[in-house]
Amino acid sequence: MRAPRPLRLLTALLAVGTGVGCPMRPCEQHPPAPLFDSALVGVGQPLELTVPGAFNECASAREDRAQSVTVEVRDPQNRVVPATAELGGHGSSAIVRFTPEQTGRHHLVVSFAPVGSVRQSSLYVVEDHGAQAPLAELSTVVECLGVDRTSSGTWLCGSRALRAPDQEPQPLGDYFAPAVVADDVVWVTEAAQVRRYVDTGSGPLATSAMAPFPATGAPAEAPPHARLATANELLLLDDTRLHRYAFSEGEGLRAMGSTPVPPSRHATFNDGMPSLLIRAGERLLVVRIAEAPPPASMAIEACPFQVDAAGAPRPVPDEPCQSVPGLPAGHEEGVLWAHAGSGPEGMALFRYSAASGRLRLEGVLEMTASFQAQGARRLRTTGFGVPVISAATSASAAYAVPRWRAETGTVVLELLPSPHERQPPFVSGRYFYLEHWNILYGVKVYARPSTP
Repeated sequence: MRAPRPLRLLTALLAVGTGVGCPMRPCEQHPPAPLFDSALVGVGQPLELTVPGAFNECASAREDRAQSVTVEVRDPQNRVVPATAELGGHGSSAIVRFTPEQTGRHHLVVSFAPVGSVRQSSLYVVEDHGAQAPLAELSTVVECLGVDRTSSGTWLCGSRALRAPDQEPQPLGDYFAPAVVADDVVWVTEAAQVRRYVDTGSGPLATSAMAPFPATGAPAEAPPHARLATANELLLLDDTRLHRYAFSEGEGLRAMGSTPVPPSRHATFNDGMPSLLIRAGERLLVVRIAEAPPPASMAIEACPFQVDAAGAPRPVPDEPCQSVPGLPAGHEEGVLWAHAGSGPEGMALFRYSAASGRLRLEGVLEMTASFQAQGARRLRTTGFGVPVISAATSASAAYAVPRWRAETGTVVLELLPSPHERQPPFVSGRYFYLEHWNILYGVKVYARPSTP
């Protein structure tokens, strides 16, 4: 005789609930989740952190929870930072509060008792400019491949000039033509011509002078990938040669000559730049990636050049190229940024200053493997740029850039305003900018402290 249907259903439910007829899987203990190794927090801001304990997930007793907790926080000088800790989540976590007053890596140790183990982590305290207001918002139809500004206040969006942020742009060259600003002078170089513009303070930029590029031989296949400029001098570096132009009111714009540069077999940056051009006092440095002896496979090589009596650039005689550790990650006026290491061993960011024709290591910023350095982007059009630091495995849109603090002789980080699209900002020499789309393309432009 079969049992009534309700009784059969109750029996089946009890079997499922008690495991009758369904073997239980063995409980597997998982390692505790990582804490804050990839966190970038602002200096001087009160912090409240939730730190979960490391408990036995297979324990059935609810009493298997911590009864007390303590915390110790130390700053980069290994000094104790005042901090408090209290239990939360019915003893399963700790709530830690403190206010960091120094930039740099802080070490956090949270101790649970009698269970819950000891949890340790690092926090990177940085200068926080996340709430900084933009200097300008440029609305254009075509995207900006670089942003700069003349001394008289005209904005450069790539090779287009805007007297005011909402003004119709004045085209100075084709879309990919690199432009470089020196006070109120704007140099634009295309595949066959160099043009010099002057910002007179009102109206469109005035064409001052022009000259063929390159000065001799067939037109180049592409504009130069690196350049340096003053109001009266323009230095251009293409794949094979270093060129120099000079301007004077009496003689106009003249091509002073060019010289071959060592070939590079390795791309330097994300956009495939083979080499950089850096001013080092009275000399110039052509910086590229070269092979290095073991244990390193690649290193930075800086080859010195100088201007001869006739005004042409020439290699410095009897002086070999200099080799320094790291791989190029960005550069500014007289400064080279480089990085080394990745993976479990962590990452180091180097700041080299260029003076007297040499690269000199000035500062090192060491970070854990939780961070990554993205090399400067759009260097062909922005001219200058620094690496952007972000968490290697994080969904947050926190981006920071290195800054040289001369008073302490250290490299620190500054946190930038984060875009909604979670894309890193474009950083040039004096500005960084975030792109956005709102019917028309536009950029929000921010100032940043100068690091040289």
